[in-house]
Amino acid sequence: MTSVVDINILELANDPSKQCRICLDNDNPSNLISPCLCSGSQAYVHRKCLNDWRSKNANGQAFKYCDICQFNYIIETVMNDRKADRKRLLKYHLYVFRDLISIILLIQLVIINLAFLLKTVDKNSHRIKNLSPNSMNEFVVYYLTAFILLMAIFGLFIFIILFYIGDSDRHNCNSTRKISFNYNQESALEILFAIIIMVLICAFIGMFIGIMLSIIISKKIMKHHTETLWLQQEAEKYIVQDFQERRHELENYKRNLPIDC
Repeated sequence: MTSVVDINILELANDPSKQCRICLDNDNPSNLISPCLCSGSQAYVHRKCLNDWRSKNANGQAFKYCDICQFNYIIETVMNDRKADRKRLLKYHLYVFRDLISIILLIQLVIINLAFLLKTVDKNSHRIKNLSPNSMNEFVVYYLTAFILLMAIFGLFIFIILFYIGDSDRHNCNSTRKISFNYNQESALEILFAIIIMVLICAFIGMFIGIMLSIIISKKIMKHHTETLWLQQEAEKYIVQDFQERRHELENYKRNLPIDC
């Protein structure tokens, strides 16, 4: 025969008034747990929602503490699962590959659009096309030109930032203006040659900075996914105990807390 206590526990577990404080879902009240000293509508949470919150919290404090009542969760260890470890490693490689491919595709999209723009501008004059050997494919010519131009723009942007960061006095500004004035007196061929040299220098700077930023971004992506997946695994390995039918234990714990807490 079912005891009165079992009936009360069953009714409490299936209470439709309970809802998860994270997703606010009350469709499955039997899946809710009560892991801390919170009461009322804040007392219940889905274990999956809580594990996701513990693994994605920015400062990491929510892994062990309730962010509302600051209760230190009672955590129990679950046995290691090799399948879960392999699954986590596979997710890690897939996420890193996805992010790196997304960045590469975005850069390629910018270069290809710029190449088509250059082809449209150079449609009548063919000046850009004539700079390369006739045996080279037309798309390759505009693609390489767009790549160099993009690197030059990026390098020029970096150069401008460094220029404004540094302290330049009035004498340097005056000398720059004089040099610019002298350049205007030179022949058109020399000016064009100087512009090409500047573009190549900016492209080299942009390429160098781009490689450095690519390495830094790749490391950041790998670190982010490593920490995220590691915390997700830890949240599933070290689970929070449910005190839904043992609220008296939490009340005793609350009464035994030091006054300064």
